[in-house]
Amino acid sequence: MKKPKNYDGLLAQIANNIRLCRKRKGLTQENMADLGFNYRFYQKLESGTYSPNLKTLFKISQVLGVSVSDLTGYENS
Repeated sequence: MKKPKNYDGLLAQIANNIRLCRKRKGLTQENMADLGFNYRFYQKLESGTYSPNLKTLFKISQVLGVSVSDLTGYENS
């Protein structure tokens, strides 16, 4: 996986990974709101206009059944 060169690139990568993992799970953004996320907040996460903190990434990873590294695109090396 190509590593982003700047913060905006990293934020876009995380947003894309969250969206892909959600879709693989067969969930909509509305479903994520039903699972405990504010709908507008979640939309901003997936659009890359809001930067999630670690607690939020962890909560999303638990809901989607993936690791935080799946969401960030960074693996332990």
